[in-house]
This record gives sequence, structure tokens and C-alpha cells, in this order.
Amino acid sequence: MMVRFVCCVGVFGAAAVACAEESAKYGPLSHRDEVWYGSTYWTGPDWTRVGKDWHHPGIDTPSVRCFRVPRDGQVTVTGRVYKADTNQGGGDGVRVFVRHNARTVWEAEINGGDARGLEPSLTFEVRRGDVIRLVVHKRGDIFHDTTHWDPRISYADGGDFQASQGFSANEPGSLGWSYEMQVGPGVVVLPGARDAKLDLPAMVELEWEWEDRLDGTAESYAGAGRRHLDKARRLLEDLRTGRPDDFLGGEVEAIEELAAQAETTSDWKPWYLRVRWLKRRVALANPLMKFGKLLFCKRVPTSYSHLVMQYYGWRARAGGGIFVLEDPGHSLACRDILGGRLAEGNVLQPCLSYDGKRVVFSFVRCSGREYDPSTVSNGDGDEGFYHVYEVDVDSGVNGGHLRQLTAGPYDDLMPAYLPDGGIVFCSTRRRGYARCFGSQFSHRWDVYALHRMDADGGNLRALSLHDTNEWFPTVDNAGRILYARWDYIDRDAVTHQNLWTTRPDGTNPAALWGNATPSPHCAFQARPVPRSNKIVFTASAHHSITGGSIAMVDPAVDFDGHEAITRLTPEVPFPEAEGLNIRQYYCSPWPLSEKHFLLAYSPVPLVWEPGANAANALGIYLMDGQGNRELLYRDPAIGSTNPCPLVPRPAAPVLPGALPSEPEPVGEMVLADVYQGLGNVGRGSIRQLRVVQIFPKTTPWANVPRIGVAGEENARAILGTVPVESDGSAYFVVPAGKPILLQALDEQGMAYQTMRSVTYLQPGERVACVGCHESRTTAPVDARLAALRRGPSAIDAGALGGRPFSYVEVVQPVLDKHCLRCHGGESTEADLDLSGKPEGGFTRSYLSLCRDTELVPRFEMRNQIQVTPPGGSIGARGSRLMRLLCAGHEGVELGADEICRLATWIDLNATFYGAYSPEDQARQLRGEMLPMPEIQ
Repeated sequence: MMVRFVCCVGVFGAAAVACAEESAKYGPLSHRDEVWYGSTYWTGPDWTRVGKDWHHPGIDTPSVRCFRVPRDGQVTVTGRVYKADTNQGGGDGVRVFVRHNARTVWEAEINGGDARGLEPSLTFEVRRGDVIRLVVHKRGDIFHDTTHWDPRISYADGGDFQASQGFSANEPGSLGWSYEMQVGPGVVVLPGARDAKLDLPAMVELEWEWEDRLDGTAESYAGAGRRHLDKARRLLEDLRTGRPDDFLGGEVEAIEELAAQAETTSDWKPWYLRVRWLKRRVALANPLMKFGKLLFCKRVPTSYSHLVMQYYGWRARAGGGIFVLEDPGHSLACRDILGGRLAEGNVLQPCLSYDGKRVVFSFVRCSGREYDPSTVSNGDGDEGFYHVYEVDVDSGVNGGHLRQLTAGPYDDLMPAYLPDGGIVFCSTRRRGYARCFGSQFSHRWDVYALHRMDADGGNLRALSLHDTNEWFPTVDNAGRILYARWDYIDRDAVTHQNLWTTRPDGTNPAALWGNATPSPHCAFQARPVPRSNKIVFTASAHHSITGGSIAMVDPAVDFDGHEAITRLTPEVPFPEAEGLNIRQYYCSPWPLSEKHFLLAYSPVPLVWEPGANAANALGIYLMDGQGNRELLYRDPAIGSTNPCPLVPRPAAPVLPGALPSEPEPVGEMVLADVYQGLGNVGRGSIRQLRVVQIFPKTTPWANVPRIGVAGEENARAILGTVPVESDGSAYFVVPAGKPILLQALDEQGMAYQTMRSVTYLQPGERVACVGCHESRTTAPVDARLAALRRGPSAIDAGALGGRPFSYVEVVQPVLDKHCLRCHGGESTEADLDLSGKPEGGFTRSYLSLCRDTELVPRFEMRNQIQVTPPGGSIGARGSRLMRLLCAGHEGVELGADEICRLATWIDLNATFYGAYSPEDQARQLRGEMLPMPEIQ
């Protein structure tokens, strides 16, 4: 279906314009002589239906009962609206509206099982020929959405029109009633659609009228005009600051003239329009807008709205390309630099080279068929995958020279140019699955992480060894790669997709902002602000597409929390984190300065998983920090996004490489003082660091099979321990290219602190940190570290290191030796069976011990513990089991090795298995040791 220009629910224009435009939103339904819910019905595509006293919405077409007003007067609309189909909970509910011409006079949401509903009573003035529409729209999907609604429209001076009495199987329009579908979520066909130069003013004025919620009255025009006159004055003052007195001098006089007119005029609409055109002229006169042409992308968003799946090639919808807007803000004329060659696929995240001559982007060729997630796999060949392409901006008749840089059965996403001439991008070549996905995500690798390649596509290699997804790499003003990382080792899977940096060679990955901040859930599409330390990003949801509010963060203020954030679009909540009712959204910010931005904007609500967002929701805008927003471009048929001035820009500095030319497959870590960040723990308490390797998930569904009772855990392996010197320092070697975390251990081998994030080293890398979860502004107090007076320590694998962890191998022998006399076989005191007999995918002992979280503390899946508290309370040091055993419970005396085994198990978040595949888990359940896995 062709979806036209989309507008939000609300007042879209003055009566003369809005009525004509409103009628273009709707199409007629056809009668079907079948009985459903007690009557025949009028129908459209995919279950769009209106019956005698009920509605059912379609997937993209809300169902509409329409009443054409026969005479002037005052009317009251009544009639209870409630869910008629409450089977299986009644689905996810519906949204309902009463509209008078273009004005929404009432809207509500009704939950799926709500058989009582609501009873609106709405009184307003009407004129002959007006239209009142009763609209039922889906919330997310349309299952069980049949809704009872038999409205009555009554005149104050007499005369009733009941919908059910006026229902006709033969003639729409009987007793004023007819039946329609809304052609899309808030659709309008713009005038002059064939002439781009004539289109823009019409689009602009229509958008202003919607934005200001004008209802055709003098009061609405006067109020809105005065607000914008004040905003124009403040914008003008801001732009003139530091510039010659005659800069925009004519606009200063024009504002004062309009202010004087406001004291005498009674013709408010023309005055309002003069104010808004003046404010637009001032905004476009910003010297930062004097870049000439604008590069942007047209694309249809994914068929499935989710932060990860939105970038699966097989979920892409065709349409669009890369375009150049010739005269931003003054004309809609644009050209396709690809010459239409890629219109049968989907273009994603174009990036302009520093010299302004080339564009690198991702593209997937859409097959036109629907994929069945249950059959999509890694063995499908190279079909339905995004790959990286590059095109020259200068184009002939058929577009610029086009080059494909990557290929193969992997999604290659979001490329960006590096100052050294390379290209950074995200790719599923990492191989792995998220730990919280269901079967709708398919069997294809779905973890995409940072990679880089040379300009010609050669020398492709992984930069990141992170085990879950990373998004939107770009280059900050210091030359580092700035990106978003999904960070949830034993943490909530929803709330942590925030900002990280790494050097272009993949060394020194570090959280920049938000790794312990649950709101917003996602800091996506980050862009450095020119000549500033600040970064602009899209504050997005987890369970929808990239879109939401725009925020600016200053990491110099804080590395976490909202004190570092400035909300640039405060009218839009952080989606999901602050609510699901996101009535409009932004994305793809391009900062011109700390105050002025190019971005994409949608006036229609955000659609949640599993739905698809409107194909044409987004347009290109200029916005400033005062909330002024001006339309630059919108295509009625398809979304427009990723605006970027088509000019050369200064390249970020090239950071020197920190790696040797022929390194060994190891790296070195230096810890200055483990006690920095551990609170008041006594010096000498921390004896060792345990190095734990995290394995990427290699089975596709969440908790299938399970790793432990906490849920959504990583399989992991103990690599071993390294010593901590008396001054708290440590210096040691770790294997390169492996995701690892560290634990600070006391004298019994219990973790006083545990990383719930991973790091990794490149071959030959040497990295140093100050302390253990210390403030990142902390500096070491003494550079003469005891650990650096010797060579680096090798990891001591000990009895447990160097292989995937196994509860049956590590813990069960201790229980067999000391506990079965009272808690095994025929005797299970305290209902505690500590035998190793398999049960429920684990063993009886494991399930018995893990039944009580005080006995065996752990970080449960989806926990909201943002910062790991020092002291080890959620681990062996806080375990009642360890307290009992260390105190000699029932005369049991454990050796130091046995205490360490139990403590180690609990501090690995009480996991049971160290492998993902059912075959390997079966081997571990039998007590077999496993080698390290192929994919690490």
C-alpha cells in the first residue's frame, strides 16, 4: 500500500484546508454479505471491518464509521465502546477516536480484556456538511480486536441518529452513516504533489497548522502567533550575537512591525502565517545552514520493530536510496546519486567521506518474498544480508560509480570512514546469538560487533570481541571510535545500550557514558558536536526501531546519570524507559553546533515490537535548542532520514597505532591499585585476581538450553588467577582476542568485587587501569608500582582453569564427600537433596541449593542492580551456605581447595554448565571435561 504524508492525531489545519485534506485520508469499504458478530459488515484489506454495532481494525487500515452532519446545531456524541472479543485476554487492546472534521475531540485506549469499556459524552457545535468519524485502530497487532461501538449522535434541539439503526447493507450513507477505512495511520495527500517547488510551502503551512493544533478560530491563530513571535525574537537574538549589527537587521525590523500589528489586527490567520514565515526565514539564515546541498537517505523501516532485528537483512523492506537535496529549506528538488539502481532493496546509514566525495553505506537486496523465521539459517547462502557499498557523490545520468566492499552470509552494517582511510562497521562475522531472543529471530547469527577493513574492502578483521551487539560506529573529535554497546553480563537485558569508545585499532574499549544508567535504554546514532566535547544521540527504545527523543551528553560532567544530559526534545519521553505512549519521535541527529541540528522527525506514534513503523513517517528538519523545528524535506511516499551537509569537513586526528607489527597472541594488563573503588576494605585483604572468560552464545533461543537457574547467563570458563601485590598492584598476561572479566579475591578465594562487563585485548596490547570500579577521573597515587618491578605474571590455571566451567566437575565432588550422609539418598534433612542425580536438566543438588537465594546469592536475569556493590554480598561472601560451611556446619571441615571450589561456583553467578550446545551439556552432566569451544 502507498502510504501518503503522515500527520499525528490532532488538529491539522484551518477548516477550509483541513476538511478537504481530511477527506483524502479515508477510503470506502465494500459490503460483504456474511454474518459476523450478529450482522453483515463493510470490509477492506486484512480484517478491516465495520458491522452494525462493532468494528475491527486492519493491520494498516483503522476502521471508521462516518456520519455526515445534516444541519447546523449543537450535537452530543454518546455510546459505550468496549471489547467485544475478550478471548485469550482480548489481544493487546485498541485505540479509539472521535473526530470532528480534522479535529480529534476524544481519544482513548481500551485494554484487550476490557468488556466494560468507556462511555464518552462529547458536545460540540457542527455545521451542515461536517463529518464526525468514529475510528478504531490497533495497538500493536489485530488479534481479537473486535470492538463494540454503537454511537448515538443527538441534536440539542431534537433529533437522534443511532449507528445501528442507520446501518445499511445496500447503501452507505443511509440516515447519514457510511463506512470507511483510514488509508494509513494519519494520512493526507498533499496539494501540488508533482511540483516540488510548489509543494514545499504547502507542506510547511500544513505542518505548522498541525504543530500548533489550530482549530480555525481567531484565538488559536493569535495564541500560536504570539508564541512564535517570541521564539523568533529569541532565535534572532541568538543568531545575531557576536555578528555585525546589520546581520539580519531587516528581520529585526520585521519582528517589531509584526509585534505592533498584533495590537491592532483582527485578521489573525494571515498575521500568524507572516510570523511563521519570518521565523523560518531567520532559522534558514543561520550561517551554519550555508553549506549548499544536503545528503540524505530514503528508506522504509524494518518489518519488525526491535533494536537488533530492525537491522536484519531478511527483515528489510524495499524502497529508497541516497539522495542530494539541492536547495535545503527552499525546494524539494533532489536527485538520486544511485540513479535508482538500488531501489529494489534497502539502504542503511550512509556516511559521507571527510573530503565530501564518497558515501559508504549498507544495502540489502530485498527478494520480495516473506521469510519464515523458523527456516532462516546461516546456511542460506548470501541472500537477505546487508553488505557494505561505496558510491561516488558526483554522478552522471545513471548515478556515481558503485562498489560492493563486503559479501558473504553475514550482515555488515553501519559503516563509517576512519581518519586513517579505513572503514569501521558492525558485522555478524563475530558469530553469536543474544541471550534473550525467541524463535522469531531465526537461526542466523544475530550478534553484530565492531569490525574494520581497508578502503577497498581488504584486510577485514574484528575490532571487538564483545559477546552481544554493538551499533552505529562513528569517529569522535579525538579520533576514537564512538559507538553503542549492549552490555548485560548478569544484568538486565533491556536497559543497557549506551556509549562506548575504542581506538581505531580496537585497543582500549571503554564505557564513555551511561553504562550504569537505565534510562534511556539506548543511546543510538551518536554524533560528536563540532568544536565541542559534547555528543548528540537518539534516545531509543529496546523494543522498537531507532527513534525517540534527542539528547546531548557531556561526559566531562559525569560518566553516568542524567546530570550529564541535556534534553533537546523534552516533549518526547525516553521511549520505553519513561513510557510507551510515544506520540512522535526523532532520529538521525546531525549537530551543526551545540544549539542547532539537522535531524529526522516523525509526527506519528512509535510502533512497538512486533509491528512495523509507517513507511513514510520521517522527514528532514532543521531544529534548534529552543524547540524551533522547520521542515526541509519530506517525501509523501517514503521516509527520509540521515541528513548530512554535502561539504568536506575536517578529519579527526589519526591516532597512532599502539600494537607491534608481529605480536604474540597475548596482551598485558596493569592494575595500579585494586583498592581504589572497593570502599573501606582493609589493605592486604585482596590476594588475587581471577580471570574469567565469557563465551558468546552459540544457540539461538533464550535459555534453550539453560546455563543455570539465574537465566540468560553466559557460559564461561575460569582461566585462572594472578597475584595482587601488597600495594594493590598487579601486572599479568592474558590471552588476546578473548572476552574476559576480572574478580578481586580475598584470602579464601571469594570475590570481593566482580566485573559485570567484559573487556578484551588485541594481540600485543598493553592496557592499564587505576583500580577496581573506581571513579574514572581517579589518578594513581604512586607510579612506583610493586608489580612493575618484575615481569608480568602468567595466569595460574590451578585445578579449575583452562576449560569450560562445570558444576558436576567442580562442586559435586565436594558435596559427595561431605554432605550426602545427611542430604542424600534416603536422608534429605531440611528437604535438601545434595545428590548428583540428574533432574530437570541439572542435578538434584544444584536445584536444592539454588532454591534459596540467601543460601546461594546470584544476579537473576533482568535484575535492576545497575552498579555492582563492593563486598561480594551477591556472591560467595554473602552466601549463607558459605557461612555455614566455613563455620563447620554439623562438624564438616572443608579444606581450602574445597572452600574455593564452592566459592568459585557461586561467584560465577551459580552457573551449572559452561557450554551452550545440548550435546556438550550432556557430556558435562556425565562428568566429562570439555575443551575450549571453537567460537570464543
